[in-house]
Order: sequence, then structure tokens, then C-alpha cells
Amino acid sequence: FDRRRGESWVMVAGKSGAAAHVTHSSTLPREYHGATNDSRSEAADVTVSSIDAEKEMIINGRVYDVSSFVKRHPGGSVIKFQLGADASDAYNNFHVRSKKADKMLYSLPSRPAEAGYAQDDISRDFEKLRLELKEEGYFEPNLVHVSYRCVEVLAMYWAGVQLIWSGYWFLGAIVAGIAQGRCGWLQHEGGHYSLTGNIKIDRHLQMAIYGLGCGMSGCYWRNQHNKHHATPQKLGTDPDLQTMPLVAFHKIVGAKARGKGKAWLAWQGGRLFFG
Repeated sequence: FDRRRGESWVMVAGKSGAAAHVTHSSTLPREYHGATNDSRSEAADVTVSSIDAEKEMIINGRVYDVSSFVKRHPGGSVIKFQLGADASDAYNNFHVRSKKADKMLYSLPSRPAEAGYAQDDISRDFEKLRLELKEEGYFEPNLVHVSYRCVEVLAMYWAGVQLIWSGYWFLGAIVAGIAQGRCGWLQHEGGHYSLTGNIKIDRHLQMAIYGLGCGMSGCYWRNQHNKHHATPQKLGTDPDLQTMPLVAFHKIVGAKARGKGKAWLAWQGGRLFFG
């Protein structure tokens, strides 16, 4: 369920057997109450009925036909989550530093949005906040701070290795573990292209930091994390919530458990995180 748009999303199989997203404007079903918070406020229906949900989206006041662009979208299939909706906030935030993205966007078939159309209040307020923060310089990179963060991680890893080499295994493991955690946050900023402000440099820094510091794939992380930000806390689409078969973060997820681990997962639901 997308609280921001007031929509519930379900996965259905098309004729070819491939899964597709279908949006249904509705009130959040009672079974999901308390899944993420205790608010019972109903989100307004802001489904854009005047555009084709199979191939169109609104970006900054214009309706764009992305049917020929979806498969070659550099960011992958995450673009599909915005079909049939106003994608202005997603576009502006995902492509804040990319001039290439604007060129690609303006090359697509488009038309003005229907007269009288306006963004929903939440998206409009969020865009106002984004512009205010941008004006105040919050999106400007601080190279001195970034350099300090990189040196900090290297120093902590060096200290951890030295401690382990000297026989202080437990203490060395703790220091190296903290360094790995710091690497995770540092690469996170690189994955969002917030380290130097240069997309290519930040992308390579992120892959190096995550690969060497955490032993993980930077490309895979960006692919999954972008989907998370495009559909935060949405069951079925946010990769961060796809924790099966190890963890069931809510009783709804636990109820879907199958096989030998069913009892374990069913017990977890509603206990480990949400009480």
C-alpha cells in the first residue's frame, strides 16, 4: 500500500505469465492496520484517471508517454512503479544531479497535463521543502567532510587489523565491525551520489567502498535501494521488506510462511518488531 498516493498495489499474472503491477485506489484493508504505524487517517484518492496507466506518467506538469523508454531506462524497472501517477517528486529526487536525465525526458512524447490538474497536497509540500533545502545549500557536497569520512574508515580498519595481529582478537573484531558499519553508511551516500556531487565519481567510490569495505556488490545495492525509495514500506514491492524465509517482520508476512519453517516464521510475526 502506498500511503502517499492512497493506493493499494497487487501483483497479477498477465497472459504471458509475467507479473505486472495493477493499482487500485482504496482504503487500506483492516488486516494491514498497524503494519507500519497506528494512524487510521485515510489517504486521499489521487489516482490520475486522465492518463493511460499502462504507459503514461506526469512529471512537473506534463504527461509523458514512456512506453518506448521503460525497457531502456538506466535505472531499471523501478520506473514502472510510477506509471499512471504523478512522478514529479520521484523524478526530481532521483535525478537531482543528472543533466542527462533531463535530456532523455524532454525527448519523450509529451503533452500538458489537463487544465485544473494539481499535485496532491503531500507531494506539493514535499517539493516545497526540497527546494527550500536546496536553496539553503543542504545538497551541496562537502569534500573536506567526505575526505575525513574516508580516512576515518581506513584508520579504523588499520587499527582493527593491528589489534587482531597483536592477539587482541575480540577487540580487533569489534573495531573492524564498527568500521564495516561506517563503510555501509559511507557507501550509502555514494550510492545516492551525495559524496562529491559527480555521478560517475560517486558511483565508482560507492562500488569500491562497498566492495572492499563490506564485501558486497555496489551495483546490486543501488538497484535494490532505488526500488526501496520509489516504493517505501510497500508490501510486495519494497525489497527491504522481502525478508522471507528468515524473518517475518509482521503477522501478515508470517501467515504466508510455507514448509518446515512455517511455525518459526508464524511465531515471529508481530513479536520481533511490532509487539
